[in-house]
Amino acid sequence: MVIAMNKQTERKQNLRKIVETLRLQGPVPQARLKEQCDLQASTVSYLVNDLRQKNLIVEVGKESTQGRVGKPGNMIGLNNEEAAFLGVYVEDDCLYTYLVGIDGTTLGADSVAYAPENVESMIYKTIGGQLAEHTNIRGIGIAIKAVVYKDGTIRSGSRNHTTAGDSGWNLLDLPEHLRQAFPNIPIVVENDANSAAQLYRYEHKCDDFVLYVLNDIPFGIGCGLMMDGNLYRGKQGAAGEFFLKNLNSQKVQQRFEQKAGTLRNILSAILPHMLQTAYLLDTERFVLTGSLFADISQEEVEKAETYLKEIPVPVVFDYGKNQSLNPGKGAALMAINRYIGDLLEEVAKR
Repeated sequence: MVIAMNKQTERKQNLRKIVETLRLQGPVPQARLKEQCDLQASTVSYLVNDLRQKNLIVEVGKESTQGRVGKPGNMIGLNNEEAAFLGVYVEDDCLYTYLVGIDGTTLGADSVAYAPENVESMIYKTIGGQLAEHTNIRGIGIAIKAVVYKDGTIRSGSRNHTTAGDSGWNLLDLPEHLRQAFPNIPIVVENDANSAAQLYRYEHKCDDFVLYVLNDIPFGIGCGLMMDGNLYRGKQGAAGEFFLKNLNSQKVQQRFEQKAGTLRNILSAILPHMLQTAYLLDTERFVLTGSLFADISQEEVEKAETYLKEIPVPVVFDYGKNQSLNPGKGAALMAINRYIGDLLEEVAKR
């Protein structure tokens, strides 16, 4: 029994090697997978055939022979027509949506504005419309500005939109409401910083970094930790969430909302946290993104880099109107990870 379980585990690991290679590198000749995955050719052939039966892998043409001698091989890749995924980022007045293929390719992107009190109904409407239009959607990821614990419960998922303090929305029960509204499709609800960190890891092939999401409306600081290629969430799932003693974060927020807040104010608030984290985790780099950086100039970035020069590791800024690290796409990648994990579990048992 132990031997059978070991073989099943090995089979699952080898299947994952093949799928992850195709996700990260794109289509490759099947013959080359054995070197890239460090597997026997017979093992690759056997496992690829199993994935073909699930329609997860398809042939996508012939290998280019330019500068090479020999017969071109058949290129294989992941099948986006079989499995696509929806990612949604819940901003305070807008939903950003991404349709992402199982290989990570962005197939479509859009945004829709809404009134704050209609946030949950707009999420349902957007998901319903996408499911009706794209019948190959196999999973959904939703990124929100809140702490999401490992068990899926949400902390601080509400937002005030009036001077009287009336709540403009409350997403604390969103996961359960989504399961009720869409019972036939897996849905991942995740913190926006964790989602953006997942996207950065996928696009930059970086396994150790700390990512901060700095938002201006409403003011907020989020933090995602990537360690050894895996998102580190801690015991409950709130690892990396940013807290300051003596209400310093609230003071920064008040100054920011009074138009006295500047990029320098925000960076001064997180600098101690960055220094402690750099030495504690021995991380490779820091990544700063979020709506606060949407309108800053190259000059401001250079000043910020100078201010953060005491950080002992490189600091990377994702800034400008075309910021690439939208948490919506990162949430879609998390939905892909869950789908692939469940599918490989099923295939490995055969």
